[in-house]
Amino acid sequence: MKKTNALKSAVALLLAGSMLAACGSTGSSSAAGSGSSSAATSEGSEPAAGDAAAANGDKYVIGIAEAQANDEVTIRRAYLENFIAPTYNVEFIFSEVLKDDAATKTFIENCINSGADAIIDMKSANGTMAQLCQDAGLVYTFNGNYVSSPELNSTDYTSLSGCIGANNEHVGSLFGDWLEENASEDGSEGFLISTSLASQGNTQHIEIAKALLEGLQEKYGLTFTKSIDELVASAETTNAENDKGILVTIYPGSPNKDTWLPGISTLLQSGKYQMFMSSGQTYNQTATVVDEVEKAFGMDIKVASIGALGTTLTTAFNTQDPNGNPSVDLVAVKTVSCMTACMFATTYNALVEGTESPAVRGEDNMPVYFTFNFIGITSPDQLAETTEWDNMETGSWIADKDFVDSMLVTVNPDITSADVNEIMQSLSFDKIVEMMAA
Repeated sequence: MKKTNALKSAVALLLAGSMLAACGSTGSSSAAGSGSSSAATSEGSEPAAGDAAAANGDKYVIGIAEAQANDEVTIRRAYLENFIAPTYNVEFIFSEVLKDDAATKTFIENCINSGADAIIDMKSANGTMAQLCQDAGLVYTFNGNYVSSPELNSTDYTSLSGCIGANNEHVGSLFGDWLEENASEDGSEGFLISTSLASQGNTQHIEIAKALLEGLQEKYGLTFTKSIDELVASAETTNAENDKGILVTIYPGSPNKDTWLPGISTLLQSGKYQMFMSSGQTYNQTATVVDEVEKAFGMDIKVASIGALGTTLTTAFNTQDPNGNPSVDLVAVKTVSCMTACMFATTYNALVEGTESPAVRGEDNMPVYFTFNFIGITSPDQLAETTEWDNMETGSWIADKDFVDSMLVTVNPDITSADVNEIMQSLSFDKIVEMMAA
């Protein structure tokens, strides 16, 4: 790593004694495009006495490579800029939306030239990016898992701190249980599934899309002509032919692309689909066309999607469709601050102690897959309980200082990667209600 062992030890000892007690505000920071980069900076009062890194004039710089532009990204950036940066004396470089691996590579190169110490990769997650970071002495952390990036499950990448992704089995069960309760007995309503970036290798979208198809397969005893893996990997709109003749259509692509909404609108406007499910956050883009189709055909389209807490979700659950129901029926919510806190803690632990640290690697010295749970929201009343969860306006974060500190080696020198995973997998709706009330 770029920091010397002596410096790491000094920072660890000093930070272990005390961390910043308050979460101040930061100045604004500009996004770094795929061709250029600029660092987020924290401004304001001089550092508190417990801020050892600031006292030493040392500040870790971490690049954040993003694949999308939605509520999740907005919340993550606010959390990192407004809470993590001033509390732990770190600096962030934020990318624009990165369309492909070439853009990610350029962004990382710009971060290297800007003096970054680490990269958190939300886009590409592959050996090319890991090797680029390793050659430059940067810690590399990515969003995903080792199923879609098997080459990274190796100690050959000594700069790799690990990966953080959804507990996909748990996410799949949220959608599967919802399908079981809400889909008809004969499947005659028609199912439209947006697989988002699954065809481009996004692990979360792959696993959720697979869970949706497996849920339909189980509910109706379907046999698809093609394998579920083939269907999910399709980069073209595909009718998933099956032995029961149930209409299941796969629609891939990113809602950030100009062609996405017109394409899915055309499908919805056919009136053939009364179940619309998405492996990514799409309900905000499709709300208008869903409403128009429901009015035109006198039908109720049930909508299930991934999402994040915020204004968009609140609007969706408090906007009624022509049948008097919320415009969205299930949103599997990613607790963004918790996920981001785990990414930050893993990266920070690797910067302080090295990627060989027990807080980073497993007992077998292999890279670890850190997972987090989604929370299923199905009603405005349930959503109302989350008003202060990851609230950017009030600065009320689920992953507060106590939560982040619980995963840091500078506060808990004996913490292991298994401990971190236990903390993340303990999260549930009721658990978070309890945490926010404390």
